[in-house]
Amino acid sequence: MTIPEMMLRIVLAMGIGGIVGWEREKSNRPAGLRTHMLVAVGAAVVMLIGEMSLEKYADLTTMDPTRLGAQVISGIGFLGAGTILRDGISVRGLTTAASLWVVACLGLAAGGGFYEAAVIGLVAIILTLTIFEQLEKRFTKVKFKGIRLEIQCEEISFTLVRVKQIASRYDMVLKDVNISDKEMLGDKAAYQMELKFGFNKARRKIDCDGFVSEISDLKGILGVEFEEF
Repeated sequence: MTIPEMMLRIVLAMGIGGIVGWEREKSNRPAGLRTHMLVAVGAAVVMLIGEMSLEKYADLTTMDPTRLGAQVISGIGFLGAGTILRDGISVRGLTTAASLWVVACLGLAAGGGFYEAAVIGLVAIILTLTIFEQLEKRFTKVKFKGIRLEIQCEEISFTLVRVKQIASRYDMVLKDVNISDKEMLGDKAAYQMELKFGFNKARRKIDCDGFVSEISDLKGILGVEFEEF
């Protein structure tokens, strides 16, 4: 293999990683331009090593040049996992983790000399991350994913049990609970709780006022505030 051929493959992989990484960078994602470029270049180099090793040791072995590439595909998972973050009931970073994995695959294609597959794959990724993202937001995403409640109460266990019972009647499920230390509210001891509820089914009209009203009427409730998110 000539040096210009190796340079072409590595530069193509770098360009693929850079284009995808730039899109992720603009979206303020955990893995951006340089990370995607490094992943793509590394994958291309691995494929080049496999191909050159086959040429160098052709008389000694019948090794499979794609074996090293297979390790890249399985090993990139640890890097993708580092981009996945949990924020209450929401999980962020899955698309970026997928983009890292697919960039590694395109890097393998570029490193293996499959230029058409690498370029077509790049076009498909950019369309997925841009045009299809807008279509997803327009036609499938809901405006709100859940309800966040801030409750002041005198007793924790009873309140949680009753709130969960009420929520089930509104097709909601309790996803996250944060409880603050007890404090004095006038002459009463009170706990501050933040509860996050997700919708069990596809988003439909939720009677938030009725939901909050039922909770406010519970024994020992000192105050309730809510917002949709």
